[in-house]
Amino acid sequence: MNDDKRFSDKAINYLERVKKTGKENRQKLDELSRQAYSDYREGIISEKEYGSIYALLMEYRYPR
Repeated sequence: MNDDKRFSDKAINYLERVKKTGKENRQKLDELSRQAYSDYREGIISEKEYGSIYALLMEYRYPR
């Protein structure tokens, strides 16, 4: 599953959860955003990983 070795399993899990949640469930997207930020602040995921998760969250949370 983790073909891209630049991302941890935790980060890939976040990305998959965001995609699975979809654009309609804003409350769940907000919850995932808080969780990912907390993990970033605690050093569980890297800045690069958090940036990718955040970008996907914003794309889903505020679609054009």
